[in-house]
Amino acid sequence: MAVSNTQVIFDNLYGIFTYLAIIVGVIVFALMAYLIIRYRAKNSSSDPEDTPRLGRIPTSRGHGRNVLITVTLSLILIAVLIITSFAAVDTLFPNTPPNATWCYGIPAYNQTQMAGQSCPRLEVTGHQFYWVFRYPNSHTDTNIFRVPVNTTVVLDVTSADVFHDFGIIQFKIKTDAIQGRTNTIWFIPYQVENYTIQCFELCGSGHVGMIAELDVMSVSDFQLWYSAAK
Repeated sequence: MAVSNTQVIFDNLYGIFTYLAIIVGVIVFALMAYLIIRYRAKNSSSDPEDTPRLGRIPTSRGHGRNVLITVTLSLILIAVLIITSFAAVDTLFPNTPPNATWCYGIPAYNQTQMAGQSCPRLEVTGHQFYWVFRYPNSHTDTNIFRVPVNTTVVLDVTSADVFHDFGIIQFKIKTDAIQGRTNTIWFIPYQVENYTIQCFELCGSGHVGMIAELDVMSVSDFQLWYSAAK
């Protein structure tokens, strides 16, 4: 069962590229098998006229057309790969997070937001070797991140010192945490459960222990907690 929208997006994209790879592989190997059988050497076969021989220039038999076909097909394949690659990046890493109409209507959390505006931003800051989470009401938590289920969560990720990499492996998302720079990611959790947040960039001797907990709560439980959190 899916745990977030990002997992669904990633799995669907992976599935599409897998099916495309299978189709291309079947076509290529089928063509190879056909050509091997069709043009295999026979006892009655003789060397073609353009077979290279010492001291003789091979006779041309339309190689220019073959080169044109090969180059054209190669350019088409390259164009398809470029287009699908950009589409994949745009799908996995959209430039603009969803607006407030996608966000849940919890007054305590969403009180400053109007429909059409950006969703509330949660600040994530990496330190050696822990994570600090800052909510819109200025409340901060260390190594524990609480969010409501079925809610658009927008994160602004940065670092207070060295390079880190914020990631939630079950959600199949991660982004660099770099001092002086903010990277934005977003997700929608589907299951009330606890998940592991890790640093995926070697950041020092304590890197292996730079782990935080993502606590996905019911909307009512989160509202009670957030209203009391100051």
